[in-house]
Amino acid sequence: MAFYHHKYTADRAYAITSSKKFIYTTNTGRSWHVAEAPTLPNTFGQAVLRFHPESDYLIWTGEDGCSGRGENCHAEAHYSRDNGRTWKLLDTYIRNCAWARDAALFTDPSEIICESYRDKTGNQKLFQMGNPLELIGGADYYRRKKKLFDHVVGFAKFSEFLIVAEVRRTLATVLRFPFTERSYLVPTTGASARYPGFFGWNELRDWFVPTNDATCSTRRFTLIGVWEPKSDI
Repeated sequence: MAFYHHKYTADRAYAITSSKKFIYTTNTGRSWHVAEAPTLPNTFGQAVLRFHPESDYLIWTGEDGCSGRGENCHAEAHYSRDNGRTWKLLDTYIRNCAWARDAALFTDPSEIICESYRDKTGNQKLFQMGNPLELIGGADYYRRKKKLFDHVVGFAKFSEFLIVAEVRRTLATVLRFPFTERSYLVPTTGASARYPGFFGWNELRDWFVPTNDATCSTRRFTLIGVWEPKSDI
């Protein structure tokens, strides 16, 4: 179904099958091994595997309850610290879970971030805007969870930054890209105090996104970035 080259370790790769079995190499393909995931790979369009600079750390996003009528079909994430030999449940009814740590983002290596639906019941494929995605940060491998945002569009990592798009009011129409308004980094006084103990949050200038409905006003959401004390921001 999919093939993943390890983002941080050049000699590792993973072949995902339509079952719980996956095949991997740790020596640039000279030998291959079969392992078993905790669930079937997800059919929600999300990455099945997420990687960590620590090579053996994996996050698997699969699905459960999707056979038959699928009344409680949902995505769920598990993590492994031994390259998939054992797994532990992270969260259910999620869209995306990832390690906070990156090559240049020196956060707590045990921190995991998940976009998690507020209401965890029913068929996830049928969810509408009335069930928002909350951004949850979990230290100690998601054992110490904290809600960071109530309603997010998504998050992305690049270089030493984690960028989060948050909905400030309910969106009535599909967002159109690219953005047409200027956007740039600005300092925000006291931003890190909003979420003590989890990153240092630095709020960016609001980006305004036009809608495709003339009856609706321009919608707004705010980007949030991670800053390090050594950063120039």
